[in-house]
Amino acid sequence: MRRCLRKVDEAAATADPALADRIRDVLGELEAAYARPSERIVALEALLHEFERGPSAGNALLARLLRVAVDRRQGGWSHRARVRGVTQARRTTASLQANAL
Repeated sequence: MRRCLRKVDEAAATADPALADRIRDVLGELEAAYARPSERIVALEALLHEFERGPSAGNALLARLLRVAVDRRQGGWSHRARVRGVTQARRTTASLQANAL
């Protein structure tokens, strides 16, 4: 996570027109370090919290860009986790019914 936060700070320091792409790449790298959606959601929130305490927090454009990107990604992971949970619950119920026969 520290490496990701450092890269966000570096991206903020350079007035790069491809800032959004760099932020997406950095967040993708952070997410890849975690296997489960719930871990990814927590890691993204922790990154955002640490960013808000860091030196680049005063950069309103970067702060908004990061907040929006994190919110979207967390929403996506949350949706995937819910869908996965429903699918697994259905499989468990189906196998229980099959075993009862």
